[in-house]
Amino acid sequence: MNKEEIRRNISNKRLSLTSEEIENKSHQIFLNLLKSEEYINFPNIMFYVATRSEVQTKEMIKTSIKMGKNIFVPVILTECINLVPSKLTDFDKELEKGKKGIFEPKQEYRRLFPPEDIDLIILPGIAFDIRGNRIGRGCGYYDNFLRKICPSTKIIALAFEIQIVKKIPTDTNDIPVHKIITEKRIINCTLYAILYTRKGRM
Repeated sequence: MNKEEIRRNISNKRLSLTSEEIENKSHQIFLNLLKSEEYINFPNIMFYVATRSEVQTKEMIKTSIKMGKNIFVPVILTECINLVPSKLTDFDKELEKGKKGIFEPKQEYRRLFPPEDIDLIILPGIAFDIRGNRIGRGCGYYDNFLRKICPSTKIIALAFEIQIVKKIPTDTNDIPVHKIITEKRIINCTLYAILYTRKGRM
């Protein structure tokens, strides 16, 4: 299947999940995230603010702020198809629905932060394979943003297990994630990518 076919197929599967299933699976994913060395060790973390059918991040963000983490969420820059991190201190007070229907900081609460100073980026997506390749929401905002981050910044995707597919078509502009966390496992994509490359050369 091509990217659009995969996006349509997995989107439909995700939309079939009930609110209770989404809540329960998202909670388990957060428990798995808490175990990751990146989350444990890094202070500056950028989360996405979830739409209804995505892995929910409200609990993750609020808990992380209470733990003393510096939490950032994206501000969408529609004019250049890009994102910029903004520090968030109060999930319930500081967000409003933005131009793309995704919650982002209100104008008076925008505290912009250099992308290169983010330690860990936690991002969404429609579909992933175990080598870290992803199909996003389709707008290209994260693709452009990821090209501007520091090489040492780690990228973790949150996904339901039904979003993991066998293989995603890629091109030279695609940037893979380092790990994928589902309700069932933590996938080390860097390791799988190395093994896949070695197998392909044999």
